[in-house]
Amino acid sequence: MKYLFGLFAIIVFAASINSLLMGKVSLVEGDLIPRFELFDQDNTLLSSQNFFGQKVVVYFFPYADTPG
Repeated sequence: MKYLFGLFAIIVFAASINSLLMGKVSLVEGDLIPRFELFDQDNTLLSSQNFFGQKVVVYFFPYADTPG
């Protein structure tokens, strides 16, 4: 059972790394952001289109107690 769980964890990790690399977007200050949607801490769906024409700072951070 531990073997199957470990194998599953490796597959999920590899898939997530692949999706991160495939969706990599490089932006510099002043660039227009690509369209995206995400949920905030209150589980409200936010869309980048709602902020069109406004200056916005978007910050992503890793979970607490993780390197990076």
